[in-house]
Amino acid sequence: MHGAKLKLGGESAARSGMTLIELLVVMGLIALVLGAGLGALAGIETGSGPAVAVVNSSLRSANNWAVARRAPARVTFDAETNTIHAEGLDVIGTWHFETVPPRGAFGLNGSMENIDLHPEGYLGKAMDLENAVSGGGYFVPVQSSPTFDLSSGFQIAFAAMPTDNGSGRVLSIGESVGVELTSSGAVKAHFMGELRDENGAVTPTGKVQAETSPGLLRVGSWSRILVSYDQSELVIFVEGVPAARTPDVAWVVKVEGPLVVGGARRQWPGRIDSLVVSAVAAEEEVQLPEGVSFTETAPKEVVFAAGGGLDRRVHSEPVRFSLEFADSTTEVIEVGVYGTVQ
Repeated sequence: MHGAKLKLGGESAARSGMTLIELLVVMGLIALVLGAGLGALAGIETGSGPAVAVVNSSLRSANNWAVARRAPARVTFDAETNTIHAEGLDVIGTWHFETVPPRGAFGLNGSMENIDLHPEGYLGKAMDLENAVSGGGYFVPVQSSPTFDLSSGFQIAFAAMPTDNGSGRVLSIGESVGVELTSSGAVKAHFMGELRDENGAVTPTGKVQAETSPGLLRVGSWSRILVSYDQSELVIFVEGVPAARTPDVAWVVKVEGPLVVGGARRQWPGRIDSLVVSAVAAEEEVQLPEGVSFTETAPKEVVFAAGGGLDRRVHSEPVRFSLEFADSTTEVIEVGVYGTVQ
């Protein structure tokens, strides 16, 4: 009996031990499953990641372009179509007028006709339009350069100093673009536009022009002038401040003539120096994922200056905006003043 009892006792003890082990095993399995489940839930893509990545990628691409090329870049946001368009400018011509004849970057050298250099320029010497013979100027055959395509947009930067009161054309690029300075101290700029349909048919739209208010240029003082067109508006900056703008969405007509500094029948009395021409050289358009849209706080564009920081003429502070998702949640995107994207 005692043996039986011992035997029963042993079986009972064995069952208790197995039950405890089984309990520990089950608890371990539960913990493992819960842990795996939490990890799996953490790894589930909620839909915000791809959308944020798309926007950040476009912004960083534009910023990288501005840093690497030391040329402006921008990203535009279309809230109606939920598309993002990034584009970068590339310098396609630079002239500093230090030698006779002046030598340009990228092998774009020109010839001087009935015009000379003045020893006192903005940086070194300058092109002297005041003493040029009627029609005299500096002529560069840019129409033969494949990079001189201004159709998608351009920027023209130069320094100008009027030496007397007078009006005249100071710069032209074929029949495509022209810049004139007036006796009242105003700046005029224009380009010839055209529309293109999806079949490639072209319709000329004529001259698109912008003009600043008078008094911005002063006799005897140098001013930095920037003429910019990005297929949304033609803008004239004087000393970094936007002074005139004309909205337009046309393409710029093909360049079919030389770049000319001066060359007018009625010469403008002054000097021109440090000429830089840039054109849109890279473009990319992407679509936001379905169910994602820009909130009302989203800007129309983010513009990076040459070197990578935000263009302070456009953005006086960091740019912050949000994406909205189908479940009404939002994600904030921020671009710092130095161009960092978060």
